[in-house]
Amino acid sequence: MREIRCIVFEDGELIKAILAHGRRTGKALPPGQISSFEVERKPEVIARMTVTSDEGQKLIVPTAGAELAAAMIAYCIDRKVPVPANASKSIAVLDDHVALKITMTGEKAR
Repeated sequence: MREIRCIVFEDGELIKAILAHGRRTGKALPPGQISSFEVERKPEVIARMTVTSDEGQKLIVPTAGAELAAAMIAYCIDRKVPVPANASKSIAVLDDHVALKITMTGEKAR
């Protein structure tokens, strides 16, 4: 038997998760303002932030794969949302939003 949980992120929450993860890992965004945010959903989920500097230069910062999952997991942990350490985790798209999919199998699913 398996248990599957999905934690669905609004775009604003996903941005906060990515920014906090960047600060934690020393990969903070370059100085400037986030001027746009988009999520490419196929074939892989990629979150792209466009940062516009004070001089008007634009830089696109993509986040995907394990780095995006780590940002989402840390965001959940920071907000006291339970994320079982030994569960399988992946990124999915549900109802046009990015979600953290948590799968527990066997005895762990009880």
